[in-house]
Amino acid sequence: MSIDPRHLPDNTPIIVGAGQHVERLTDDASPPFNPPAALAAEAAGKALDDARMLPGQIDTITMIRLFSDSAPAWRSAFGGSNNLPESIACRLGATPAERIYSGSGGTEPLERMREMLGAIARGERSTVLLLGAEAIASERFAARNGFSDDWNEDHDVPLDDRYQPGRFALREEIDSGLKMPAHFYALIENAQAHAMGHSAEAHREHMARLMAPLAAVALDNPFTQKPTAYSVADLAATSRDNYPISLPLRKRLVAQDAVNQAAALVLTSVGNAKASGLDPGKWIFVTGYAEGEDCFLSQRADPGSSVAMQRVFAAALDMAGASASDMDLLDIYSCFPCAVHAARLALKLPTEGDLPLTVTGGLPYFGGPGNNYSMHALAEMVTRLRGTTARALVTANGGILSKHAAVILAADSAGAAAFNWTQDPQVVAPENIQAINLCEPTGPGAIVSSTVVIRRDKPDVGIVLADTPGGRCLASTLDADINRQLAETEVGGRSVEFFLQHEGRRGFRFASA
Repeated sequence: MSIDPRHLPDNTPIIVGAGQHVERLTDDASPPFNPPAALAAEAAGKALDDARMLPGQIDTITMIRLFSDSAPAWRSAFGGSNNLPESIACRLGATPAERIYSGSGGTEPLERMREMLGAIARGERSTVLLLGAEAIASERFAARNGFSDDWNEDHDVPLDDRYQPGRFALREEIDSGLKMPAHFYALIENAQAHAMGHSAEAHREHMARLMAPLAAVALDNPFTQKPTAYSVADLAATSRDNYPISLPLRKRLVAQDAVNQAAALVLTSVGNAKASGLDPGKWIFVTGYAEGEDCFLSQRADPGSSVAMQRVFAAALDMAGASASDMDLLDIYSCFPCAVHAARLALKLPTEGDLPLTVTGGLPYFGGPGNNYSMHALAEMVTRLRGTTARALVTANGGILSKHAAVILAADSAGAAAFNWTQDPQVVAPENIQAINLCEPTGPGAIVSSTVVIRRDKPDVGIVLADTPGGRCLASTLDADINRQLAETEVGGRSVEFFLQHEGRRGFRFASA
């Protein structure tokens, strides 16, 4: 039963503002380019205007970590701010008491929102600006056109920097030739193809049919970085614009990070909202939340799914007293088709239906702004839920389908009354999931999954994940004939033999009949 939100306890945390911003460069663009802090400030200004709040009311700014600050290899050629939250505060005219710079990963927007709402409920914070941005499109445009720029800013104020070097893969995985996220996700994709009995052609069609509806949503979203119409045939075909990366994945099926996008939320308490005269009809509540982490990809019994994902989704929905079929709006994290398929299975969603799996258009078509994509999903949900009795589910994942978070949002305050913010969220830990040990092969193995990494300047690399009598192992090859079979034939379950290659790397060949 719905209750007047003004009658909720004053410490009940709520979302009161949302804003998004996109910047599209023209062909004649030239320096200076707007740095991420400027884009973030644009989204923040919109969120504050939406909430009818002033910059001076913000006591905490929490910024999602840029890709360029997530790993040394991605460092921006333009430099950057030594305190991004303060760079944003200066642009807004805000004087926060605390500035937080998050860790890395696609779940960070949901995890930091949960943290900040909990801090508000405990009286540790009053009003939080939660936001993120990327200006990767400007960086790549500059690189293509020989431009340089200076985005360095120096601030001498405290910063709570949450950076921790991440470990998303095992050394054995990297040594086998798996270097980029697309290489790992291709193994997930082919494990799913094997489970569904798909040929290579059938799975290309499956991925295209799964993702084309997302592209259609992105086409109508005013904050999409590069609105483009894609048919199922466009996404299934190999073309100059849709070239193979790591089979079966092609460019238009994976997250596109060349974006200039930003999104922001304003978080506060019911008591503060009442004192500030904020419209209760615009308040949004969290009614369910969970997060967790899986073991490494090669150690999962089924590389095509994630036990942690399944448990996180179930826990969040259980907390909200709901099922996936009760959700009126969805945004499923869509970095790769296999992530969408795994989520759809975990939520027991029908393969065909009228309920879109995204409100933004997804990372390959709306845009994949680094660690911050889910902030856009949250901002979009906030605006869509207002004035309705609808419920929304937003999911996020990071690593190699390994870190997961899910949140249920509603404008109806009934569920908020039952949410206990004094307790920690439901968390799934990797040690609570049975992991398969990697080993040195003691005999022939059966292929669990495979991929062919396409390299334009070097021979392609074929990689297999296989089960042997002693456990799970990885091996690779540069043999063109073997790679052709991996690319064109369903090889799941096929027997392979192992041998040592140069530099001690493990090679494989198909076993004799």
